Amino acid sequence: MTQQHQLGLFKSAFESLTREMAVNLRRAAFSSIVREARDFSVALADRRGAIVAQAECIPIMTAGVAIALQHALAELDVDALTEDDAILYNDPYKGGQHLQDIYLFNPIFLDGSLVGFAATTAHHVDVGGAYAGLSADATEIYQEGLRLPVSTFSLSRDWGERGFVRRIIEANVRVPDLVIGDLEAQLAANRIAQQRFAEIAARYGLDPTLAAMDELQDYAERRFRSAIRAIPDGEYRAADFVDGSPWGAGDIPVEVVLTVAGDEIVVDLRGSGPQVVGNVNCPYASTVSAVQSAIRCMISDTDIPFNEGCNRPITVLTEYGSILNPAPPAAVRARLTPASRVFNVVVSAMGQAVPEAAVATGFDTTTAFAISHLAATGDYQVVVEILGGGWGGCQAHDGADALDNPISNCANAPIESLETDYSHFAITEYSLVESSGGDGEHRGGLGIRRVYEALADGVQIAGYADRHRSGAPGLAGGEPGAVGRFRLTRADGRVEPITAVFSGTLDRGDRIEVLTGGGGGIGDPGSRSARARESDTTDGYAKEHQR
Repeated sequence: MTQQHQLGLFKSAFESLTREMAVNLRRAAFSSIVREARDFSVALADRRGAIVAQAECIPIMTAGVAIALQHALAELDVDALTEDDAILYNDPYKGGQHLQDIYLFNPIFLDGSLVGFAATTAHHVDVGGAYAGLSADATEIYQEGLRLPVSTFSLSRDWGERGFVRRIIEANVRVPDLVIGDLEAQLAANRIAQQRFAEIAARYGLDPTLAAMDELQDYAERRFRSAIRAIPDGEYRAADFVDGSPWGAGDIPVEVVLTVAGDEIVVDLRGSGPQVVGNVNCPYASTVSAVQSAIRCMISDTDIPFNEGCNRPITVLTEYGSILNPAPPAAVRARLTPASRVFNVVVSAMGQAVPEAAVATGFDTTTAFAISHLAATGDYQVVVEILGGGWGGCQAHDGADALDNPISNCANAPIESLETDYSHFAITEYSLVESSGGDGEHRGGLGIRRVYEALADGVQIAGYADRHRSGAPGLAGGEPGAVGRFRLTRADGRVEPITAVFSGTLDRGDRIEVLTGGGGGIGDPGSRSARARESDTTDGYAKEHQR
C-alpha cells in the first residue's frame, strides 16, 4: 500500500469517527435545540489541541474548537491529566464563544500515553441568567448565566448524581434535566471517539496513527496554500454594519482589509467599531471562526480535509476592545450577529479577488427567539429557536430559501416535535414570506414567517435579530432583500410592534410573529428570464405585480 493510500484510509477513519460522534450526540440529546436544530459540533484533536477531523455540523463552533482547546491546555497541567479527567468550560474570554456553548473535552489515552482529545460543544437551552433561554437585555456577562472557567474535573468523583460539578450546573439552570441530558450526550459522543480511536490504532498501529494525525494537517495546509496561490495577490476591502440602535450605538461598522500575498491571507478587521454596552459583542474566537469559515467557502479546492492545517495560512487582526474582540465583562450572547457580518465582508472581499465565486449577501442574521413558562408546580419549560432567512443569489442560481446563515447552519425544529414536547405554546403559521428575496437576474432566497400562540398566561418571550432596518444588499445591480420583523398581537386584536431586541410576556391567546428577511439579488433584474418570472409567480415566491 502506498503512503498516499494509507493516508486516505486514516482520513476516512478519522472522519467516520467524528460523523459517528455527531449522530450519537444528536440521538442522545434531550433539548430541541440540539436534537432538532442540531446546534452542536464535534471533532477529534491531537494531543496539542489541533483539530485532526471534524463532522459537518455548525461551522462557527467547529472552527473554534481548536482555539478553545488550546486555550484550555495552556492553562492546565497537561502532564497531570488522567483517563478519568474531563475539561468542561464556556468562558468567552478564554477561547470560548458565548455561555450557551459549553465545551467538553475528554483526553484519549493509549498505552498510558496521552494521544489526543475527543471534543464536543453544544448550545444549551438555558445556562441561568436574567431570563429563561436568553438574556436579551444583558449589559454584562454576569447577567447572561453560569460562567465555567477552564478546569478539569474527575468523572468518577464529580459527575455522578451527587457529583459537585453536576450539582453546581443543576442548581444554576432552569431546566436541569435538559442541560444535564445534553451534557451526557456530549460525554457519550466523546466516549465513542475514545473507543473508535483505540480501534483505529489497534488496526493500523499506534505510531502510524499518530503520524497520520500530523501528516493530514500538513497535507491540508499544502492543499490550502495551493488554493490561496490561485487567488490574485492584492488588497481587497469590504464593509457592512450591525444595527446598534437597540443599544443607542447607531450603525456599528464591520470593515475588512483582506490581503492575499502568495500562499497567505491576512484579514485585518481593525477598522470595525468599538464594543457595545449590550449583548451583541463577538469574542475573538468567534471572529476567527467566522473568518476561517468564509475563506473555506470561497476557495476553489472543495475537497480539502478541513483540519487545523487549513488555518495556518490565515492571520486575523482585530482591535482589543472592539465589537469583534471585546474586553470583559462585555455581554456576548448575540455574538453571531457581528460574526455573520465578518463572514459577509470576508466573502465580499474574496468575491472581488475571485469574481466567478462572488455571491450576493444573505439575510445572514441569527434570529434567536426564546419562549418559556414557569408552571404552578415550579417547573420550567424553556424553548430556544434559531430561525433562518434567505441566502443571497449567486451567478448560477437563485438564493436558497429559509436557511440559517452559513456559519450557524441550524435546522428549523419541526412544529410537531415542539408541540409534542411543550404545552405552553402552539405554532399557528409557518410559511415563506412572499417577495422577500431581492430581485435580480438571480433573486435572493425568501425569509420565513413563524407565528407562536401562548396557551397559558405568563409565557415569557425574548429575542434578538439584525437587519430589521435595512435588508441584505444585492450585488451587481441586484436589489436588497426584505427586512425582518417581530410583531405581537394581543388576544383582543391589539397589535404591538417590537424592536429587534426585546423581552416581554404573553398571556393566553396572545401571538407573536417572527418574520425573517430575504437574501440580496444578483445581477440586473431586467436580465431575469421570463420563465423564471413566471415560475416565481406560479409558485407563490413573488407577487403578480413584480412580473
